[in-house]
Formats: sequence, structure tokens, C-alpha cells
Amino acid sequence: MTGLDKIVGEIEQESKDGVSAILGQARKKADEIAAEALKEITAEEKEIAAKAEARAAAIVKQACDGADIIKRRSLLSTKQEIIAETLEAAKQKLYELSDSEYADFLEKLIIKNADDGRGVITFGTEDVPRIPKGFVSQISAKLPEGKAIVEGMNNASFAHGFILSYEGAAENVSIDELFAANKDELTDIIKDTLFD
Repeated sequence: MTGLDKIVGEIEQESKDGVSAILGQARKKADEIAAEALKEITAEEKEIAAKAEARAAAIVKQACDGADIIKRRSLLSTKQEIIAETLEAAKQKLYELSDSEYADFLEKLIIKNADDGRGVITFGTEDVPRIPKGFVSQISAKLPEGKAIVEGMNNASFAHGFILSYEGAAENVSIDELFAANKDELTDIIKDTLFD
């Protein structure tokens, strides 16, 4: 090998070494860029995953809240149906009392609702046949002084109970009206009895 060959060999070797170094640096830089890109992708993936999890959790919570509202509405509706059925059953029990028990019930209502003066009582169409003869005069005799009742024409537009009419005023004591007027109190009693 001549001196020139040696010099050319050294130049080739330096070139190879330089190319290797440049390639090594380029590979290192490419690896760094790839690693940084991977970090950014991983961070974005984590952010996307976190957002997706939060959204999924919100959807699940919303669905659970909706289901809970539906459940509560259904329960409330069922309770209201039970209360209405119980009120209706209570009315029916009242109507099914024997004639004498029902007359006693009406007597207490009449005495409680009688006002001062002379009142005219009109019984419900279903009650007229159940009332014993002389019923009104017997009750009128039990009223305190200053209160009296006489029987009216009995052309009522309701089935059960009575209306007490006084000059310029009337007291509707039909059974439907009694239940309607006391619905909140009766509902509370039923709720306390059945649901607490």
C-alpha cells in the first residue's frame, strides 16, 4: 500500500466514521422526536380517555337519576291510587252500615251541623228509604234550645247525606262533600296508616 492509498483509505475511513456519526446523531434525534411524539400522543390519549370516562359517568348518572325519578313517580302514582281506592272503600263501608247504624251516623252529623234557627233538611235519594219514620222530629227534639229542623221535600241531586237549609244559607253535608272537604286529613291518616 502506497502512501496515497493510505491517505485515501484514511479519508474513506474518516468519511465512513463521519457518516456513521451523522447517522447516529440523526437516529438519536429521530428517536427523541418519536419519543416526544409518543409522549404527546399518550397525553392526548389520556386526556381523551379521561373526557370519555367523565362523559360516560355523566350519562350513567343522568340515566340513574332519570330511573330514580320514574321510580318515584310510579311509587307516588301507586300510592295515590291506593289512597283513592281506600277512600272509596271507606265510603262503601259507610253505605253498607245497617239502617240503624247509618241512622245513628246521620243523627250525629245532623246534631253537629245544626245551626241556630229552623233548618230544613233534605236527605240524599239513597238515604230516604233508610231513614226511620219520625227520625227528623226525634233529632229536632234532641237539639239545644234555639235550634230546630224539619224535613224538606227530599228532591236531592245527591245520593247520600243531607243538606241543612236555613234562611239565606245551606250546609252541604252530603257524604261526597264530607269526603271532599276532609280529603287532605283523610289522605294523611291513610298515608300514616299504610305507608309509614
